Amino acid sequence: MGASTAAGPEVRRWWRTAALAAVVLGYSWIGGGLRSFTWSAAVSTAIAGLAILIFAWRCRYHRYVVPASWVGFTAWTAWLAFLAGWELWAFAGQPRSEYPTLSVLADVVTDSYPGRSVALLVWVALGWWLARLRPMPAEKASQR
Repeated sequence: MGASTAAGPEVRRWWRTAALAAVVLGYSWIGGGLRSFTWSAAVSTAIAGLAILIFAWRCRYHRYVVPASWVGFTAWTAWLAFLAGWELWAFAGQPRSEYPTLSVLADVVTDSYPGRSVALLVWVALGWWLARLRPMPAEKASQR
């Protein structure tokens, strides 16, 4: 009897995780079936983003801070500048077959129903992962 009560919270946690995974997989499959660039697709994507933002807001810790780092700032700025530069360069070039934009490259995957579903699942998983990141405690950040 003692072993079953000790395993109770662990079993409930497993079922909760499995149920959440099933909901996200189903949501991704349904969302992948929507036509691209329609209001229904935009609302579907926004719902997932809003759910992740609510999760992140409810799970925040006030004693944590995100330390500013020039290395991190420089890395993210360089990456975003590269992506923006690629888009501008490709957008200005013609024809698209020789100068593909990132969206044209992504069309190879997202042209199909399963591809859109997987892309939506990856987007939701990435948002979930980012929302669960725990910044370093303020005490450690002040020691840097």
